[in-house]
Amino acid sequence: MAEEEGLPLLDVRHLSVSLQTREGVIRPVSDVSFTIGRGEAVALVGESGSGKTLTGLSLLGLFPPGATVPSGQILFEGQDLLALDATAFRRIRGQRISMIFQEPQSALNPVLTVGTQMRELFKSHVDLPDLRVREEVIDRLRSAGLPDPERVSRSYPHQLSGGMRQRVMIAMAIALDPRLVIADEPTTALDPTVALQILSLLSSIRETRTKGLLFISHDLAHVRRVSDRVLVMYAGRIVEASPARRFFGTGPLHPYSRALLSSRPEGAGGGRRDTPLPAIRGQVPPLWDLPPGCAFAPRCSQADDRCRTEAPPWQTEGESGALCFYPDLSPPGEPRHVA
Repeated sequence: MAEEEGLPLLDVRHLSVSLQTREGVIRPVSDVSFTIGRGEAVALVGESGSGKTLTGLSLLGLFPPGATVPSGQILFEGQDLLALDATAFRRIRGQRISMIFQEPQSALNPVLTVGTQMRELFKSHVDLPDLRVREEVIDRLRSAGLPDPERVSRSYPHQLSGGMRQRVMIAMAIALDPRLVIADEPTTALDPTVALQILSLLSSIRETRTKGLLFISHDLAHVRRVSDRVLVMYAGRIVEASPARRFFGTGPLHPYSRALLSSRPEGAGGGRRDTPLPAIRGQVPPLWDLPPGCAFAPRCSQADDRCRTEAPPWQTEGESGALCFYPDLSPPGEPRHVA
């Protein structure tokens, strides 16, 4: 029904998540809105503490203890997930939406073999004979690019390398052919060669097995490889949304996005190795002490008194948008400002 009506696979509308801390109530996710279309890979990027991971966990109903959702909707295939009870949410988690966690060593049970953990996943969601479940487990491990999947299924997590554990996490994420996969920093702590293999695997899975991918990362080089669209978060809010071809081509709209892009080796000094990398001055403000106006204003070289006192509007240019008074809306091909 949702497909016939042309609805996006995922439609997050004005989502906010509040947490009570010793410093007071904070909102690590604040008024976040975005969509993921069928067959689309969307990247969510930003510095540590920007709210990326909590946004991903929210899609699975995995909120920290004491968290509340004061506003927002998470519409998945037209159904508001926030209106579901815990039992209904568990049926969706893993089967229709799955997540590849950042630390497979922590996410995998150390006292159970890989095969046992995957069989439990199948048995919790589908009614299949034991022999068929074992066959499905081997098939998913093979699809994740693991050599000798029979041996891997008999192995404990500590007996596998970091790259193999990450592939096991991917195999578990695709086990039930979910409609949406959330990948949270899936290449963290992997060597560059293995990281590229994981990125290639994610692209292949998105094209052949899943309907959508949310790729959470701080590594823009990896984002460029897998994403169709880029969302940039800062201090709990999305400050830019742009097609990847625009973001990495003509350039981003928001000063923070441009600063992130220019801080990569490929973005500084035309790629010269002897050119120092520009750094973003200052620090991300604590969520319990956000400045008035734009949260990025204290670190932004373009900020003026208006930026420091008034909340910026969301401004659009074609398929792109930015939460900024002065987004770089230069026509394609013209010189762009540098934050």
